[in-house]
Amino acid sequence: MLFVGSLLALVCGLANSAAAALQKHEAIRSSAGREGLRLLAVLIRRRWWLLAIALSLLAWLAEAFAFGLAPVPVVTTLRSAGRGGLIFAGHKWLGERFGTIELSGVLLLAIGAGMTAASVASTKAASPPISNVDELLVAGISALVALALSRSRNGVIVGTAVGVLFVATGIFTKEIGDGFVREGTSSVPKLLVSPGPWIMVLMSVWGIAMLQRAFQRANAATVSAASTTVSANGLILAGATLYGEQLARGLDLIILLVGLVLSAAGAVALVARGFLDARRL
Repeated sequence: MLFVGSLLALVCGLANSAAAALQKHEAIRSSAGREGLRLLAVLIRRRWWLLAIALSLLAWLAEAFAFGLAPVPVVTTLRSAGRGGLIFAGHKWLGERFGTIELSGVLLLAIGAGMTAASVASTKAASPPISNVDELLVAGISALVALALSRSRNGVIVGTAVGVLFVATGIFTKEIGDGFVREGTSSVPKLLVSPGPWIMVLMSVWGIAMLQRAFQRANAATVSAASTTVSANGLILAGATLYGEQLARGLDLIILLVGLVLSAAGAVALVARGFLDARRL
């Protein structure tokens, strides 16, 4: 089960990376001063953007089953695969330029996220469902934090806001995946009457709209690094608080702290680069 879950998480990461490159390409070509739902109304008529959404849907399905078969840290680490490919695609296909600060930031985020995930000693996969109250609490906190961050004109910070929303959608995705692993298709009626799946759809649309705005203001690999690192670390924390997954101890605790410090350093580097770029415009 762990092998299958790991493979699905890798598929999720690669599909998400390909979708990010396509969305960035179409968002830049179709922007013309549009943002948010106005931009989505234009993009939804573009076939390459629709292909990106199809890849994102494939990634979500792979993620849902991966969460049911493998521990959260394993899924979040493998889901982050493809960042290097995004840098290559950004340079060759999207015409993006990466400075030393930005490349260093992406590298630090990747190493930090890997160390954070590796330090979490857990073998749990499918977990008992959380309550509806907990689902609403997760949604409310994520929405407030994302709303505050989304007001920034810095693409990296907007990408961070997307990552916050993806923490919530990741939790709801895990609930769906766990339900299917525990009960099969008989879990569907229970899921349909719970608030999680419906909140997930709304947050996903909001996140997609913000992601296009972030792509307009920063490199695809940079935005992806910011959003996936926030969502990965947030989901590891959620795994410990909501699902009782064991956090690091002893040497693993040191690795966890170093990983968090490296992730923070990478985030600071990316945000600093974003502000430098904004000042040049």
